[in-house]
Amino acid sequence: MGRIRARGWTPVCEILLAVWERPEPFRRVLPWALELERMGVAGFGWGLAWREADEVRGYRDPGRLADDASGRERLSEVRSTHFLVHLRRPSRLSTVNLADTQPFVAEDGSFAFAHNGRLEGATAARDRFPGKLAGEADSEVGFRLLESLLAQGEAPGEALRRVHRELGGSANFAFLPARGEPLLYSGNPQNDCWRFRLEGAELASTSLHSADEAVFSLSFPAARERVRSAPGEVLVVSGDRGR
Repeated sequence: MGRIRARGWTPVCEILLAVWERPEPFRRVLPWALELERMGVAGFGWGLAWREADEVRGYRDPGRLADDASGRERLSEVRSTHFLVHLRRPSRLSTVNLADTQPFVAEDGSFAFAHNGRLEGATAARDRFPGKLAGEADSEVGFRLLESLLAQGEAPGEALRRVHRELGGSANFAFLPARGEPLLYSGNPQNDCWRFRLEGAELASTSLHSADEAVFSLSFPAARERVRSAPGEVLVVSGDRGR
């Protein structure tokens, strides 16, 4: 497949954040996630993170969401105000396994993290996290770097920007904390990030690696209050926005 650089083809994962004011079942998010997977070119792993009892919990499967009938059944009635979905297509297919599937959830349940793009400096940075990396993907290095920055007291939005600065390459990042506002950082020029409202929720999503606004006609036709993020911007996803 050759060496893939940020200025050329980058991994085509998709990210979806959904936030409500009151708990809703995950089955409300499922149709949106299935459409993102179907219309995109993911299908090499999927995962979900959600808030529950003042912590973030997670589920991951190394296959397609559409094929994971048991996972969909198990999760469909999970109720939460906050959901984060990641649909994966890695740059290295040798990393299609559970350890490299996203979102990554901190062991203490304090936050979840997901990445779309390629972090060019991740390989060189791996030795900064001895005993912390379970897989081989660049995204896990970004997760551990973010974790270390948060532990040092850095604000989440600036920490996401710093992860991108230090590791380079292309990066859309999703951050779902146990408390506080979820964030979506836009740093992958091949996959714009959008924030919008739909069915009483505020959502943020990547855009199917499509240079137009087809993500709305194909996956979210009823979306309103659509806002495209600027490069380097951190979108705050708040369920009470626009009331």
